[in-house]
Amino acid sequence: MLRFARICSFTIAAFLGSPAMAQDQTVVLPSPIMVVDFERIFVETLYGQRISEMVSEERARVQADNDRIAAELLAEETALTEARATMNPATFRDEARAFNERAQAVRMDREAEQAKLVQLRDTERSQFLERIRPIILALMLERGAVVSMDRRAVIQAIGSANATEDAVSLIDTTLGDGSRDPSERPTLRPIGDTDGLPEVAPIIADDALELPLPQDDLPQSE
Repeated sequence: MLRFARICSFTIAAFLGSPAMAQDQTVVLPSPIMVVDFERIFVETLYGQRISEMVSEERARVQADNDRIAAELLAEETALTEARATMNPATFRDEARAFNERAQAVRMDREAEQAKLVQLRDTERSQFLERIRPIILALMLERGAVVSMDRRAVIQAIGSANATEDAVSLIDTTLGDGSRDPSERPTLRPIGDTDGLPEVAPIIADDALELPLPQDDLPQSE
């Protein structure tokens, strides 16, 4: 009897350690929780890439204007300083006062341009999140999930729970680069047989739809 038990134990161990069994251990299971890397979605989708390119181009434009205006003010200041020796003191004071007022006005204008740049970035990101929300919900229905979580909030999960790649593909298919409205929302069915199960409205935690804002080196006003 003992010998038979040893033979059975050896046979089971050999079977579990075989390559075929190792492959079979990768099991795809339906999960009520869908894990999504929202930062990766923004970076990899055509829509997110268009926003990044647009903000980068605007940032470069603002920085170029800052550099040009700073150079003009420096040249004007240098010329005024060099002319001081030949100018009447009262005239110089008037010119210096006028220059300082112009410089202050320019500084305020550049700060306003920088604020517009930040607003553009934040507005585009907010619109991105709002427009992908129904797509994420549709993907949840397709996978039979009732909750979507940001990957940053997950300690560990099986690979099949991560729907980031599917989300990127579906967003690209539905929205393209985001410059056009989708002709129709995706109509996807929950996977598996759901007969007899209670209807549960899919939800996305609000925290899961907060994209981490990158520390962009926004141009500084001079």
